Amino acid sequence: MVLIGGLPAHILLVHGVVVFGPLAGLGAVVYGLAGRTRRYLAWPLGVLALVLAPLALVAAATGEQLQATRGATDAIQAHARQGDILKMTAVVFFFVVVLMLAATVAPLAERIPALAALQRSRPARIASLALGVLAGLFVMYQSVITGHSGSFSVWGG
Repeated sequence: MVLIGGLPAHILLVHGVVVFGPLAGLGAVVYGLAGRTRRYLAWPLGVLALVLAPLALVAAATGEQLQATRGATDAIQAHARQGDILKMTAVVFFFVVVLMLAATVAPLAERIPALAALQRSRPARIASLALGVLAGLFVMYQSVITGHSGSFSVWGG
């Protein structure tokens, strides 16, 4: 089991997911709905999504290590199921954010020629923004549900 300062790494890493997940999700929702903010939110949103995906994967891996050493109650198993959904959601969210940014940020679309067609097509651009809003809402929801099940597994009755 990985320890950081004597504490299981999962306990510390999960706080990053709990912060970056809803923040990235909110950023995607605002980016998709408020066109005036896109110029300011493009890079922060991309960085948040890029940090969230590997952080969720590492937090899940360290959570599995912690579960293997401490055993699994029903509450911990429920939290592990929610964590599995969150890690997949974080990875999918990253790709949705890349798609959304490619549809709206010219320099990014120029670097990824396969995605440049998104900028030329208004329906594709609208669809990618709508998908980004939905993905952002789901990341926020899943972050909260996973965090709640984790705290319940430790502090609940």
